Amino acid sequence: MTNELTFSSLPSPESLSDAASMQHICEAVRFPADVTAALAEGAGRIAADLALANSAQRYLSELFAGGSSRPAEEVNEELLNSGPDGAMLAAVVYAGAIPQLWARYRQRGIPAEVLIDTVQDLPLWMETHRKRHGRWGLSELGWLYSHLSGELYRLGRLQFHLIPNPFAVKVFQHRESGETVMLADAGIRFRADGQVDGTNGVSDPEGGWTSAYAFDGRRHEGNPISRLGAASRTPLGLDAAEWNLVLQQDDTVLNVHIPEGGRMTPEACRDSYVRAARFFAGHYPERPFGAFVCESWLLAPQFRSLLPEDANIVRFQRDYHLVPVLANEGQTLERVFGFGTKPADLPGLQPQSSLQRAVYDHLAHGGHIHNAGGILLKREVATD
Repeated sequence: MTNELTFSSLPSPESLSDAASMQHICEAVRFPADVTAALAEGAGRIAADLALANSAQRYLSELFAGGSSRPAEEVNEELLNSGPDGAMLAAVVYAGAIPQLWARYRQRGIPAEVLIDTVQDLPLWMETHRKRHGRWGLSELGWLYSHLSGELYRLGRLQFHLIPNPFAVKVFQHRESGETVMLADAGIRFRADGQVDGTNGVSDPEGGWTSAYAFDGRRHEGNPISRLGAASRTPLGLDAAEWNLVLQQDDTVLNVHIPEGGRMTPEACRDSYVRAARFFAGHYPERPFGAFVCESWLLAPQFRSLLPEDANIVRFQRDYHLVPVLANEGQTLERVFGFGTKPADLPGLQPQSSLQRAVYDHLAHGGHIHNAGGILLKREVATD
């Protein structure tokens, strides 16, 4: 259990920490010893330099205390480019925002254990920065801003945050059978294979087509998208008396992220979905959501034929109705073979794992692989 006294005695959320205070913060949220030492040393150096301390305080205020009218992206870019050690300054500012984050959690009645789990991405990305650049720092600020501003939460194996549905689709459920059907919104250019035109840099000027959708008050008609994420040129009509429109673009949804570390078993993922449904209903009742959504290399439809049926990646996909998106193989290569891997590197790669071998063989023989989106309706997740 969390020592609430330790949390209650965190430094003031309005001021950046010195070395001792940073040590306290890191120990309260159970950061690894090497990360804690690096942050405490960095905070001490910054506190001893008046100009740096003032800059750090300004960035902390702008990013996490409502002290700026500038977008966070602009402030983050300026922070990283603030000097030769901007990445370490960024790490201290972001770790120094944890007391501010805890104050927000307390306002929502969110337990400290959720905060501890959520902020573990910060040391993970500090370690990634160290491996890439040879020194401690933090450079994934756009991603981590969601954590430290109280928008994203880790609940079990997965992470979640509320967003407008990004996918240009309409999802219907049959009133009696519960069957789910997805239609593409109008105006999307698809290739003959049902993928978005331009996916993997491949266009289809001759076989391509543009989706259409219409509703006359009684019947929805549009181009259906298969469970495996391919749009069909043949239109489908749905009687409004039989089919309910349950989700469309810009409706509130829970975006799903898969943090590194730990096995991604179906049981662990399902547990996270249930926990998320209960968490957001309890702590954000004013923002009900209709579905879980995800866009990831893990949803690449090619994995259905490349990997065994019992592979966790394939079993993760089965929860979702896949959505074609404009994408390429970039994220798959980096996640499977390592940061910076490009298609041009393929001839020199030496696959080690079964996943690497499957992806390598597929691409080496002229195949393509790409991200996909996915939608899992909230009503499809049993929360009782």
